[in-house]
Amino acid sequence: MVYHERLGVWLYPGGHVEQGETPSEAVVREFREETGLVVEPVGTTLGISGDGVVEEPLPFAILRETVRYPHETHIHYDLVFLVRRLGGSLNNGMWISEAELDGLKTYTNVRQVLRRAFSAVR
Repeated sequence: MVYHERLGVWLYPGGHVEQGETPSEAVVREFREETGLVVEPVGTTLGISGDGVVEEPLPFAILRETVRYPHETHIHYDLVFLVRRLGGSLNNGMWISEAELDGLKTYTNVRQVLRRAFSAVR
């Protein structure tokens, strides 16, 4: 988990997909930038291929969020991936256990995603 200074809460690493980047590549980049960890997304694939077709792992969850700012409201989609650690060392953030979720200062939906993620990897 990484602490989001502006929001004052703990969140899982994340960010925006940059131009020319796939969601999977964004996951890898954001984890490295925010935590120092080298990861790979873990998701279901359906074995689809073809000329010019590259299949990406499916997200663990897709969340549609209404984001409200003082002068603007927009819709934000979160593609949430489970990841496997390949290397690196945690230089920012913290590991948490399932038992620590209730005491974590975060949003309800983040806590819900984390509970389901813990269940999925048991």
